[in-house]
Amino acid sequence: MITIILLFLAGHSWFGACTNIPFTSGSTDEVALLAFKAKITRDPYNILETNWKEGTSFCNWIGVTCGHKHRRVTALNLSSTGLKGTIAKEVGDLSFLVSLDISNNYFQGYIPEQLGNLKRLRGLYMQLNELSGQIPQTFGFLTRIQELVLYNNSLTGPIPPAIFNLSSFQVIDLMYNFLEGTLPTDICNNLPNMESLNVSNNQLGGQIPSSFSRCSEIKFLALSHNEFTGSIPGTFGNLSKLEQLYLGHNNLTGELPKAIFNISALRILTAQFNNISGSLPHDICKQTPHLEDLLLFVNLLDGQIPSSISYCQSLQQFSLAYNNISGSIPAEMGNMSALQYLYLGGNNLTGEFPFNTFNVSSLRAIGLEKNRFSGSLPKDVCFRHPNLGYISLSDNNFTGSVPAEFGNLTGLQYLYLTGNNLTGEVPFNLFNLSLLEDFEAMGNKFSGSLPQDLCFRFPKLKLFNLDDNQFHGQIPSSISQCTSLDTLDLASNNFIGTVPGDIGNNMSMLRNLVIGNNNFAGVIPPSIGNMSRLLILFLRRNRFSGKIPPELGRLPRLEGVFIQENQITGRIPPELGQSSSLGRLYFQSNNLTGEIPPSIFNISTLRELGLSENQLSGNLPPIT
Repeated sequence: MITIILLFLAGHSWFGACTNIPFTSGSTDEVALLAFKAKITRDPYNILETNWKEGTSFCNWIGVTCGHKHRRVTALNLSSTGLKGTIAKEVGDLSFLVSLDISNNYFQGYIPEQLGNLKRLRGLYMQLNELSGQIPQTFGFLTRIQELVLYNNSLTGPIPPAIFNLSSFQVIDLMYNFLEGTLPTDICNNLPNMESLNVSNNQLGGQIPSSFSRCSEIKFLALSHNEFTGSIPGTFGNLSKLEQLYLGHNNLTGELPKAIFNISALRILTAQFNNISGSLPHDICKQTPHLEDLLLFVNLLDGQIPSSISYCQSLQQFSLAYNNISGSIPAEMGNMSALQYLYLGGNNLTGEFPFNTFNVSSLRAIGLEKNRFSGSLPKDVCFRHPNLGYISLSDNNFTGSVPAEFGNLTGLQYLYLTGNNLTGEVPFNLFNLSLLEDFEAMGNKFSGSLPQDLCFRFPKLKLFNLDDNQFHGQIPSSISQCTSLDTLDLASNNFIGTVPGDIGNNMSMLRNLVIGNNNFAGVIPPSIGNMSRLLILFLRRNRFSGKIPPELGRLPRLEGVFIQENQITGRIPPELGQSSSLGRLYFQSNNLTGEIPPSIFNISTLRELGLSENQLSGNLPPIT
């Protein structure tokens, strides 16, 4: 027996003189694991409570993996177990640990600096927790680390420069934290194996280091949603294996380096919401045939869209919206068979509607608003676009009528036609688009009436805006069935009749009711007082009569009431003084009588009050 014990200890020379207490092999690990358990304050599935028991082999505990030779803990995986608590510093004593994964839990507090003692650690996964404080400087001692994943926490402070000297790194993901400071100018001098670096959605600043070109193995680089300044390094063009580059939502300036478009492996390039200038290279897609997403919207780019864009046969998302792009849309874009999302709004594009673009049957969304396009709308759109769900053509110079064929776009959810010179009636079969959520056509010359069963045809309608047209007829009797409606704007048309009395019974989602400048008559429906989310009530310049419904006083979010230039009689309801949000009240040019309720002047948020041209009496309260 003595011989056996001596052989056992000889085979574990590391156990030697570490302590005088007669620990068995791996007892240090058990102590560390029990210390980890002691820091847990919530264990909804009782994993640790019922399974991590003293007197049982910790190598059999849930989440624990041991090596076959030494029976030491090599992996601890407790991801997505609902655990809450802090991380015990004793975890740093698990000296054989290769992988630590506590992701997608509710861990709080700091990351213990003792984790820097884990010399064998290759993977550290703590994402999707509630960790705070700084990334420990001791992480610079993790000489074998390959993957560090800490995204979606509340970490602060700078990224320790020492971690960029660890040549073993392949993946660093720190996005969605509050990290600040700058990136080292020599960031890639010692990262020959780096494949993925994600520091997006932080507060990092300074310039983007040109030494990124030395990360020769990098495939994924995300620097978006930070405060980086300066220009995009032209040396990015040397990253021959780069597939995804995210630079959006920074303060970048200068021209877009043309060398980037020499990276044949590039699939995704996003640099939206910056101040990048210059133009796209004339041979933009000849060297990047695999490009799938090119998102450069909200910048200062100028020039024209190169016809060589058609060489990007894999391009699915293409956005140059809100730049200074001019000229016409190249006819060659009609050959881009993979294109799904095309956003070119907010530029200076001219010419007729790009009919060739509508040859792309895969198209799901097209945004051409705020340009100078002219001509008529395409009639064959429906035959080529079964999946088209978004069309934005607002603020151009389109003329003619809306083709009846638009009514065959059965997948259409959003249709924006505002600010053109469109005429005629809206095709009746357009009201058969049962998936439509937004329909905006203000500022045209549309005419005709609305179907009485409008809301049965548009059960998902959220935005319905026909302001400033020539529509006539009555408000559809089914309007109260538009239960998802957020905004109803029929102002400045020729509508007549009364407003359905039940309009407010089911429209609890409505925030804006705008029907002024028409010929509506009758009373203001008291059921409007049931619209609990209503912000704006705009009834100006109609022929409404009767009294102001006192029910308006119970609308908790109401900010503006515009009832001027009608034929309203009676008194101003004192119930309006109960409001805690009213900022504007306009009652002028009616036939109101009686005194002004003192409660009106108790509305602390009230900024504008219009009462002229009525028959009100009494005294005004003293102005303080």
